[in-house]
Amino acid sequence: MGAGSHVGRVGGLAVALGIGAAVLVGAGAAAADEGSGSASSGPSASASTSESSANPKRTKTRDAADAAAGGSDSSESNASDADDDADEAEDGADDVADVDEDVAERGNDDATDDEAEEPVDEVEDIVEEPAEEPVEEPVEVAEPVEVAPVQVDPVVESDVEADEPVEPVEPVEPVEPVDEAAPIEVVTTELSTVSPPEESLDATGNPAVPALTSLVMSLVAAGREVTGETPAVTATEVGTSLAVAAAEQYPVPTGVEIIEWTPPLEWLQRIPVLGELIVTPIVGLLHVIPFVGDILHPVIGFPIDHDAPEGSPRPRSFIVKSFDGTNIFVNFMPAKGLEAGEKAPTVLSGSGLGLPGSTTLELKTDSFLPNDVIGIGALREAGYNVVTWDPRGEWRSGGRMQLQSPDFEGRDVSHIISHLATLAEVELDAANDPKLGMVGASYGGGIQLATAAIDHRIDAIVPTIAWNSLDNVLFPDGAVRSGWGTLLSAVLVATLSRPNERILPAAIIGILTGKVAQADLDLLIDRGYADQIGDITAPTLLIQGTVDTLFTLEQADLNAKALIAAGTTTKVLWYCGGHGACLSSYNNGDVVVGRTLDWLDHHVKGEDVDTGAQFEWVDQNGDLFSSDTYPVATGEAVTASRDDDKSILIFPFIGGSGPSPFGITRGLIAALLGLPSAAPALNAVNLKVPDATATTHIVGAPELTLTYSGTGSAKHVYAQIVDDETGLVLGNLATSIPVELDGDSHTVTVPLDQVAHTLQPGQSVTVQVMTSTFNFLNFYSYGAITVEGMSVKLPTLAAAQVTQVAA
Repeated sequence: MGAGSHVGRVGGLAVALGIGAAVLVGAGAAAADEGSGSASSGPSASASTSESSANPKRTKTRDAADAAAGGSDSSESNASDADDDADEAEDGADDVADVDEDVAERGNDDATDDEAEEPVDEVEDIVEEPAEEPVEEPVEVAEPVEVAPVQVDPVVESDVEADEPVEPVEPVEPVEPVDEAAPIEVVTTELSTVSPPEESLDATGNPAVPALTSLVMSLVAAGREVTGETPAVTATEVGTSLAVAAAEQYPVPTGVEIIEWTPPLEWLQRIPVLGELIVTPIVGLLHVIPFVGDILHPVIGFPIDHDAPEGSPRPRSFIVKSFDGTNIFVNFMPAKGLEAGEKAPTVLSGSGLGLPGSTTLELKTDSFLPNDVIGIGALREAGYNVVTWDPRGEWRSGGRMQLQSPDFEGRDVSHIISHLATLAEVELDAANDPKLGMVGASYGGGIQLATAAIDHRIDAIVPTIAWNSLDNVLFPDGAVRSGWGTLLSAVLVATLSRPNERILPAAIIGILTGKVAQADLDLLIDRGYADQIGDITAPTLLIQGTVDTLFTLEQADLNAKALIAAGTTTKVLWYCGGHGACLSSYNNGDVVVGRTLDWLDHHVKGEDVDTGAQFEWVDQNGDLFSSDTYPVATGEAVTASRDDDKSILIFPFIGGSGPSPFGITRGLIAALLGLPSAAPALNAVNLKVPDATATTHIVGAPELTLTYSGTGSAKHVYAQIVDDETGLVLGNLATSIPVELDGDSHTVTVPLDQVAHTLQPGQSVTVQVMTSTFNFLNFYSYGAITVEGMSVKLPTLAAAQVTQVAA
């Protein structure tokens, strides 16, 4: 396919991903704008210098490509200015010196978004304005090597203050972090597909302009890859790996710096009579409207309790300076009824992807996923302080999103925990150790695993619909989960998020071409926590959805087995929900909320509460079952096979699986999440399983063996299981199966996605193999395949291991 055709497809995808962005730009910018608020009321700094760690635990590769890119831009510009103007050269030297000082002090490559009033103590933005012509950036930085080192060195010697000596930095070389007090081994990893240098990643807390710049650069980078072009400059990404250096754990942060936040319009609530009777009720109403109140919160603040006694705990917001100086915007909401001088245990509630930290004080159910995660109001009513925050790279927080990396977002939360230990309302287990639990779904589930792996002060976690490995989730067996890839990319664009600069290009390239660079897979692995699950010591309740088409049951299964192997107290709950629509039965959320509170009350408060069996699951009928052990002992598998040939054509969408039209019956959010759901396919090879002769619990991963031959460009076919009674696909899931269509006969055996299904006597299911499914939809796979034979084994549970539970 020609380069022009690829560029046209990139442009078309840009339009698709941009739908809704314009609608939310105004709201996003309003929530992001510090200018007016700071001018009128001015947030004030309230803590001293942070003594947080510079030694990373088990870091993998860092974003030094980001820091190196920023440093190269700054050095080249300042060095060229020095030829014309000595003063400008001195400015450039200052920038380079600041970068070197920051790396030496913090052992971190990320640029920071520190205050402009303190240019020596805190790093300034390396690039002060977003690039207006990102396409030309590779040309601007293509040859920085010959000039920058010569021009900058003498200026650094003469301009830096005596009490802060720094060494000159080669702008085109990756900077190795140095900590004189605690030297560590530095590991570097070459990444072959780094996008062109752009502005410093963690240089600003205002998301609007950097987010749009990031989108443009992502499209440019994607266009280069699909057309075979390469950036003019590639960078070396530096990782400071404590796993290699044999370090044990990040030191617990102390002396965390914070900035108290005063909402610029909060004073309106204090106007005599009008404030209490009119303004505060309006603010309270806004805070129960999903998304709206959370966006406006930094400007309007929490509703004031005008009747509260003097000195009573009050909800408030503040900014925590993380390990690299990145600002993290945090909301603290005290337990309901907490009085002056009283303390309560605390729960950190993580937000979903693209969502700001929730501020719905009184809602007992979650604003977006009411049946999937407990609400702030319910936690406060149960006697917990609740803390939420805007994740790194989103909304009011600075930095770049790193997909809940323990080395970035995990350390952000660790700093939040250290500050919570200083608050009068927070009950402690020990000094600098709050009595603390965590909850949250999806992105808010992942952060629990990332944080608990590096910070053992957390007493219990309840990660809901979280993941184990993002590379396996988004690119299973080399297939591209394009349905969710498109939805998630659209969320990042629409909410003006600032992800790692490689994330959007990888998604765009995958959706357009079905290919992903190994370097991008390595990035997902590097930012992940799959290899650190065994480090978690906090008792863990894993809640996963049986109809989740993004983070399938396998993800919780992998996490559970790693935790159990490490000796961590673990419970697993499967419910009808997640990133999908519960079509076979209704989920009212009672089981999820009830088990969450039981887990927190027992492991955080220390109450004598029964947390139930180790494994509980809901089948397609909404019936709840349990087993005292996980994994459960298996019974005799249900088997079926066919050996007659059947040929089908390979082409996109038509006759394939999904999307299911029934999601709309479960509401707007469920309909959106249910878009990638599978449905019975017409262009398929079918294998009917014999009718059940007794009650049979099919729980786990079915195994499919496929013998085939064919020709064409397709690299995958797909398989699913259909309930013959309801016509619904089990779990709404279709599994990708790698194939080689070279004309020869091949046999492959693969596990299908895990399911939880109960067959009564006389009921049956049908296995389908098809060539297209909506969650993996693509327009580059064609050909024909002949299925020469197929067989299936459906896992069952030993009857003695299964107990039906009253929900």
